[in-house]
Amino acid sequence: MSNTNSSSHSFSSSESPVVDASTPVQEIPVLIVGAGPVGLFEAVLLTKMGIRVRIIERSSQISEMSRALATQARSLEILAMVEDGFIDKFLSQGRSMKNVHMFYGSHFRSKMSFTKGTDSRYEGALLMEQERLSKVLAKDLAEMGVNVEFGWELADTEVVESAKDTHVKTVIHRTVALEGEERERQVIRSEYLVAADGGRSTVRHKANIKFPGKTLVAKTIMFDGILDTDLDLQDFTVITGVNQKSVLVFRMSDNRHRVVLEMDDFTPEDDLEKINRELTVEDFERETKAYLHPGTKFKVVEKFWLTCYRINERRADNYIHKGRIFLAGDAAHVHSPAGGQGMNTGLQDAHNLAWKLALVLNHLAPASILQSYQEERQPMADRAIALSSKLLRNARYQGTMNHYVKRVLLLLSLLLIHVQSAAFPLTATMLDVRYPANNINLPHKTQEQPKGEVHQVGARAPDGPLLRLLLAPAEDELPSVHNSNTTSLEKQRIHVQELTMGVGKFHILVLVGKSFSDPASFQEREADLVKHVEENLSEWRTRWHFDSSQDNQIFKLHVIATGTMSQSHGNGFLAQRAQGDGLLFWDNTEEVHKSYGVPTQVKGRANNANGLGAIVVIRPDSHIGYRVEGLGKNAWADVSEYFHTILS
Repeated sequence: MSNTNSSSHSFSSSESPVVDASTPVQEIPVLIVGAGPVGLFEAVLLTKMGIRVRIIERSSQISEMSRALATQARSLEILAMVEDGFIDKFLSQGRSMKNVHMFYGSHFRSKMSFTKGTDSRYEGALLMEQERLSKVLAKDLAEMGVNVEFGWELADTEVVESAKDTHVKTVIHRTVALEGEERERQVIRSEYLVAADGGRSTVRHKANIKFPGKTLVAKTIMFDGILDTDLDLQDFTVITGVNQKSVLVFRMSDNRHRVVLEMDDFTPEDDLEKINRELTVEDFERETKAYLHPGTKFKVVEKFWLTCYRINERRADNYIHKGRIFLAGDAAHVHSPAGGQGMNTGLQDAHNLAWKLALVLNHLAPASILQSYQEERQPMADRAIALSSKLLRNARYQGTMNHYVKRVLLLLSLLLIHVQSAAFPLTATMLDVRYPANNINLPHKTQEQPKGEVHQVGARAPDGPLLRLLLAPAEDELPSVHNSNTTSLEKQRIHVQELTMGVGKFHILVLVGKSFSDPASFQEREADLVKHVEENLSEWRTRWHFDSSQDNQIFKLHVIATGTMSQSHGNGFLAQRAQGDGLLFWDNTEEVHKSYGVPTQVKGRANNANGLGAIVVIRPDSHIGYRVEGLGKNAWADVSEYFHTILS
């Protein structure tokens, strides 16, 4: 199934559209093909970084058929990082899905939580139809002066390489009503092209990129509409039917539900087109009742969508064609909708690619940085395919649980015992994503890496609560770990991911542990740190900055301390700096230091061989790019060397 609007090609590989000297030519830095969620998000991110884009879509409007329903926790995080208030545009139109409710037949039996034990502020997933998400992105894009150009279809594209330059030449066309129906054609010359044109990608076809994989024999019926039923259907309900097959039910907006039925596998004699032509609401009602206990009311009030489909599991051999054309979303990978990974993987493709393109187009990084897009995102597609395939197999053959758990559940169901089960797999939330070491995720050359996956370069940057260190109150000490004032804390609270907000920004976290806790040495240590902060920020910002975006700075720095804070801290230099310029924040619970694997105090003669504290570089897509232990001159020199290595 495809999670973006597909743009199927009109020309065979042997045909070329007719263009001549009279065909208009437009130059644009980035052409985006496909205006589903992935293409729109890419356009939004690039536009906010000052990169001019053009986005075309073969269809006449955003599709009303929402294949994707769930935005996972990690995708919510990256939407929240775009800018202050951006995530609210989505949260206001969806509902939080924190639990999975499980039934045997018509009877409720258990519940699973999505995100037990994570540091994310977003529990579970957001139930929001793909159509609504796309419209929010399209509106935001339009408010920045970029409109989706509907009705334009890609006819041909190629990378033109010459001694003078390299660019992408793309021919697009649309049908216009002149004297009869005629095709209007344009040629677009772009630096880069992002293909987000769905599972039947024209761009992928024209670039001759292979799309290996398989078509599964699983047969599935999907219904969207309004139901009249006495089932207590929650946001996400899984039914293990009395016929030993599975049903998934999602609550949608406008009083609608989506119902997904597991059917018998396709046979060689089955004709999918014929099945869909003949499929009726009465067929759907009859099939669904076979999963439920006799006498259960289940009636369709209104149908919006009813279809039978087959599932493809495929991944493009290459995400990058000649360094200029990039596949994203369903153009690069397709798989079962089980686990809600498809659209989310695509959104994260867009997030990974956009800042790299912006750096290269602003001549701030070498083109080689773009190769990391394929190195990082292809394994994520493989992971999504493996997870969705596993969940699909479990749903079809074990009712979303392994064989033995299902047997126990069925036995308990017969005894009318309700079960509270374990947490839903963390992998489905996509919060445990980690990229490998590469030319932008650089382990320290000499220091031993900290233990634990979450602390390594390439890992998602952990979130955690901090306090703004406001000017000191009248009392001698600010609230400490052992002396906390709840009202005061709530007023000052901020999270790491709120600090690291903004597109195209590197965020440097300077975690100083308890090195500021001793009032006698605080001023001296603060003065030393301020010197390093000012010298390095000045050098980095002078050398590397965007030319065209409204906020052209790409470096933000935040100082984080733990331990007891006194009045002198509230009146210090760091507490009065601007946010992003070295403003001091307080890790009063020590949670953030622990999340980043940074010890908080000296034990014996030395905390470690490199001294107290650490500096962590967070990439613009909120993954750890580099880290070094210590806060001295050598540590700052190492961070500077990292930037000189990955940037140009």
